[in-house]
Amino acid sequence: MAAARRFRLVDRLVVHEGPIQFSALAERMISARTRYLVLDLDRTLHLGRNMGELLGWELTALRAFGLDELARMEPERHTGRLLFDPSRLGGSLRYLWHGSAAWTKPGLHYFACGKLPAKSDWLRAWTYRRFGPEPVRTVQRIPQDTLFGLMAGVPAATLRLLAERVWDRHEPDQVITREDLAALRERCPGLEVVITSASPRVVVEVACARLGADHAEGSEPGRINSGPEKIARLSARFPDALRPGVETVGITDTGYGEDHCWADHFTRVGDVNSDAPFSPFVDARSPIDSVHSALLLTRLEQRRRDAGRAGWLDPRRSEPARAERRVLSATDLSHQLAHFAAELEPLERDPIANAWPIARLARDARRALCDERTRGTLARARGLTATP
Repeated sequence: MAAARRFRLVDRLVVHEGPIQFSALAERMISARTRYLVLDLDRTLHLGRNMGELLGWELTALRAFGLDELARMEPERHTGRLLFDPSRLGGSLRYLWHGSAAWTKPGLHYFACGKLPAKSDWLRAWTYRRFGPEPVRTVQRIPQDTLFGLMAGVPAATLRLLAERVWDRHEPDQVITREDLAALRERCPGLEVVITSASPRVVVEVACARLGADHAEGSEPGRINSGPEKIARLSARFPDALRPGVETVGITDTGYGEDHCWADHFTRVGDVNSDAPFSPFVDARSPIDSVHSALLLTRLEQRRRDAGRAGWLDPRRSEPARAERRVLSATDLSHQLAHFAAELEPLERDPIANAWPIARLARDARRALCDERTRGTLARARGLTATP
């Protein structure tokens, strides 16, 4: 008798046209029966912004300028991590000095072992050999420990204030808003919204309050809330969330594949503004019925588009726009990915030892589908009229 397969193709994979508004995506993938909506934070609620990292740089600014001076500077500040004000040259130089002292070593480590391997298969294979089957989670520990070191000794009220300022300053980059969740609750009265992130708990609590979500799960010193830890915490706090028949939906940017395990546990998952989308291959025992992929509009993009401005898309976007929605069934996927499935079968016998070959195959399978589905080029995307 043949051994049971460890992986299967998802029943349905949907790549949405766009960029679109979150409300359109929610209408398509969150039903009135949904009990839990699980949201990642960093680069999910905002386009390309890591709120925990930005808090770290804000703490550097606190050390350089002081709380009162930062309050006076706030109305003039812009989005992004760096701060340099020529009219406050002394503070700006202190900011650069403290920032380089705090972040050069962890930044170089993360660049060499995290960002570069994302661009090179040779380096990524090395990270699997060096750090084990979850290299991203291991590599993230050094910058995360640095952040908690900067937070140590800062009063809780000050940390909360700085996190609120970071959130409010990056309102233009938001892709999910308080109004979005309020409208969703009207359609799904039993819904509970959970924000879970590797960022510090105070950052997640601010996001939860600003969006009107119900529950916040974040990291604490010595316990980082990333990868499978997010699933473990969700299961412990909400024992019914992963039970058969309970509809749980997850939405994340899946940065560096960190949240790919969500597809093995949730009813439905969606990757948004992602450079590492969910694989069409999922655990054979997973309850998942579909995987969704979408580019979500920011608040600023919506305002520019509504004002009729040309080139309203954010210039940081590198993903080609999608002119039409594409839906692939399990039959479609099995036809298009037959050779990937055949290559995957012998690797299933030892998923730990074969973690990198499996991850690479899943990524390549998704890229093959994207190449087939994507329409247009980035140049055309700049003039695309997105579906609201």
